[in-house]
Amino acid sequence: MKTLVVIAHPNSHESGLQSFLKESCASLSSVEIYDIQEELSTFDLVKTQELLKKQDRIIFQFPMYWYAAPDILYKWLEKVLTTSLYKDALKDKELGIVINMGQKLSSFQAGASEHFTISELLRPFQAIAYKCQMIYLTPFPIALFSYLKENDKKQLLINYQHYLTKEKDSRFSVRENWAIKRLVELEQKQVIKDEENRLSSIRDALEENRLELDSLLMTLEEMRDE
Repeated sequence: MKTLVVIAHPNSHESGLQSFLKESCASLSSVEIYDIQEELSTFDLVKTQELLKKQDRIIFQFPMYWYAAPDILYKWLEKVLTTSLYKDALKDKELGIVINMGQKLSSFQAGASEHFTISELLRPFQAIAYKCQMIYLTPFPIALFSYLKENDKKQLLINYQHYLTKEKDSRFSVRENWAIKRLVELEQKQVIKDEENRLSSIRDALEENRLELDSLLMTLEEMRDE
């Protein structure tokens, strides 16, 4: 699974959230970052389109400005989405959206202060996905990042990494396998100081729980066949 994160931010270097998300990707070998602003001065259409063609999943990542993406993303799309690209080259690839906003998620619903859901506001990107024959993923919203506590940020990091690298199957067992795989990668790369072997302890606990879950599922299957 190869994933390209396309950052559309007018000044990503000054964004605490974008820095946090970039650092969250650092240990993911299958994820590549493409920052539109950084690429502006050396933009090469053919090279950019070839980069998109190589991916299994493409993520547009941006802050919400007046219920839409920053215009830097639309200008980039106007250059990149030529007929030759959107007609066949992106077919069956996945398109995901990581969007952050300065309001609570509960504000984005009928009857609340913003009246519309995040999914409704992102309809243009869903339309682009369908036009390109892509698979549109459920958006990944991040609300009020600067107010998150440390534990909430840790949970956000895990959820974000999962969103970038997860397989299409979202069952609990698949998410559990993903977590075990990430722990093994972190152990092998030694990106975390783990003198007390906490990573291996967590992995062992997950694997034991998975065995118990598999056993339970087998029992359920047997009961169903009786």
